[in-house]
Amino acid sequence: MGGDFGPRVTVSALIDSLIAHRHISALVFGDRSEISEQLNACRDLEVLQRIEIRHSDSVVTGTDLPSAVLRNKRTSSMGAAMQAVAEGEAAAFISAGNTGAIMALGLYFVKPLPGVSRPAICTAVPTLTGRSYVLDLGANIHCSAHQLYQFGLLGSLMAQHLGRIAAPSVRLLNVGEELSKGSEKIQQAAELLADEPLVNYCGYIEGDGIFAGATDVVVCDGFAGNVALKTSEGLVAMVSALFRQSVNKHWLPKLAALLMRPTLMRLKAQLDPAIYNGAHFLGLSAVVIKSHGKANKTAFTNAINVAIDAADHNLPLILSPILKQRMEPQQGI
Repeated sequence: MGGDFGPRVTVSALIDSLIAHRHISALVFGDRSEISEQLNACRDLEVLQRIEIRHSDSVVTGTDLPSAVLRNKRTSSMGAAMQAVAEGEAAAFISAGNTGAIMALGLYFVKPLPGVSRPAICTAVPTLTGRSYVLDLGANIHCSAHQLYQFGLLGSLMAQHLGRIAAPSVRLLNVGEELSKGSEKIQQAAELLADEPLVNYCGYIEGDGIFAGATDVVVCDGFAGNVALKTSEGLVAMVSALFRQSVNKHWLPKLAALLMRPTLMRLKAQLDPAIYNGAHFLGLSAVVIKSHGKANKTAFTNAINVAIDAADHNLPLILSPILKQRMEPQQGI
């Protein structure tokens, strides 16, 4: 189940999710003894009956190259879990492990949806108006104009079917909002999205517009998306640290913080990255969810909930006929 903390976090989060979702069962891949040790803390026999452990001696580490994983670790815990999803044994895959390995194994076992050249990592981020979907967040460092177009269509469809947004606005992340700004690739992607009848394309957006809630879907390559996401996480952590330092310097700000505690707790909950943990590998023919490697119990629980929601809606099945009609005729672009 991957991540920096292993079964101590992931199994505990799984137990909580299975208690909350009584219609769900789980296949857990990894070291049987480590997993069983964490399951011993669960006293709900009905929950334990819905968990099946699949032992594996082979694991994918954070330093394994995707190519090496495909050559030597297709039968690892991660590979076996992905294969179970591909063969219909499970409705969703969840891991906090190596992102590149998840991508490689997903392409090998699960395969992309019709017409999709590369899946994109997509998640919701908090904004002043609610939340926006951002993709790609790191799966594809270099993207063609057509791949950016595909991401825009995928993100729009996801916002409609999972975000319940009737006509989500879609914008391309750029260095300015003027039509003349950006690389030739960005401008070509803008033309493709503007010509797509299934996408409500609204032009370019700069980085400061993401969290202002200026659009429902933000499209970018994986390099820009990952930098934007990690920068925002770092900024929230810095502001929180500076606030605590300022409050602890004198009794008066401590008193003010105490009086404002309910408001501050609401703000913390709204900005907590753990609440938004769980990113889709959007464009694969099954539900594949990536958790942050440093996820705590709350964060991994949320990633499981994201997977359950996508599986309940059977998102890939909804997207497949739409993409087959829209993308396959354009594969030569």
